[in-house]
Amino acid sequence: MKPNPRLGLAVIRHPLEEGAAKAPSILQDASASLRSAGMDVVEAPALIEDESSAEAVGRHFYEQRVPAVVLVAATWSADPLVLDLLEACDVPIVTWALPAMNTGSMCGCQQFCYVLKELGKPYRFVFGETSDADAVREIRQFVAATALAAELRTTRMGLVGYRIPGMTEVTFDELELKALLGPRTVHYGLDAVAKAISEVPRDQAEAAWQQRLEGRCKVSVSQEDVIQSMQGYLALKRLIEADGLSGVAVECYPDFMGRFCVAASVLADEGIVIGCEADMNSTVAMLILTRLTGQPVHNTDPLGVDMDAGSIVYSHCGSGSLRLAQSPDQVELANVRLMNQGACVLFPGKPGPVTLVNLVGRRGTYRMGVAYGQAVPTDMVFAGNPTKVVLEGGARHHLDVAAREGLGHHWMIGYGDVRAELAEFCDAVGMPLIRC
Repeated sequence: MKPNPRLGLAVIRHPLEEGAAKAPSILQDASASLRSAGMDVVEAPALIEDESSAEAVGRHFYEQRVPAVVLVAATWSADPLVLDLLEACDVPIVTWALPAMNTGSMCGCQQFCYVLKELGKPYRFVFGETSDADAVREIRQFVAATALAAELRTTRMGLVGYRIPGMTEVTFDELELKALLGPRTVHYGLDAVAKAISEVPRDQAEAAWQQRLEGRCKVSVSQEDVIQSMQGYLALKRLIEADGLSGVAVECYPDFMGRFCVAASVLADEGIVIGCEADMNSTVAMLILTRLTGQPVHNTDPLGVDMDAGSIVYSHCGSGSLRLAQSPDQVELANVRLMNQGACVLFPGKPGPVTLVNLVGRRGTYRMGVAYGQAVPTDMVFAGNPTKVVLEGGARHHLDVAAREGLGHHWMIGYGDVRAELAEFCDAVGMPLIRC
């Protein structure tokens, strides 16, 4: 389920204009519509109609730390009042024009948009009655994206080790990541993390296994592999809690393959993302997609292509949440492929509509590739979490665009259609979006 975006809601009016008396009921109706669409609404304590009320509403929204404000124009109103609001609470704003001939709502919003555009303020315009489903959907998409952008500004991401040898693609610009998208990088030596894993008491690892995974999957690894995998989970969890991390990119290939996979699977259910091969950009993409879809996502490589079916099988070593499995009966804890060591979680991915995201780049080149398709049932065609996606536009077009735009090989797959939210997000942070 998608999370509930939070927003401030206010109604602006001019007492002289026709329709001003309807402003209180407009606030109630708009609030009901937004709440019924799954939004967390903070209502303004007063109608905005002069400088003092605009400032009071702005202060209230600032105190409530709303990430965005929806401003419904009951009538034409003086545009400086919007600036009075923003001077107290400088967040992205939605101007909502109502369809009424004599109120001047629409032309008033056009004035607002002019001023906001000239001042470089982030905003969106919507038009329709307070019950209009399209207007409400557009508001939800914009607010979800701007709220995510605000969250990322205070996010910390861990980096365990360094990028994989031979994988220049996953090199990232730490300062540009912070400047453009917001997350701060916290570094951890691989040797220090390995030591922390070895120091987790066995009885605690056994208890974690019994609590989180025992009885939920077939086990094809040794008891020692089980214990080590849960020691990895507990060590990462403690590091995450101690330093307030939202995710961790781990150096795994080749020497630590199978050491972090189970931890990634379990932590995904706790809202924490774990990225493979020390790919920080992809780990941030995982976080973005997790927040927008409200559920764990697949971390994958594109592997098997069927041009006739327009599909690609995506998979990685096996670190997905068990919630993503096609069937609980297919989940197996096994050694990681190639190295035949450690433990990973194997299962085919479940079917359903999916959004795919790829995030790559450095200073001046950051870009996000976005695709959409239908995940369909598949067999265990690869030792990981194979997810077969029939891509909108076909596999050939998708591969051609990915190659032409220089997108990377790590694609995150989230269930549901969040393309509109991703477009709004990219617009909010000033990053190109490539439709694949």
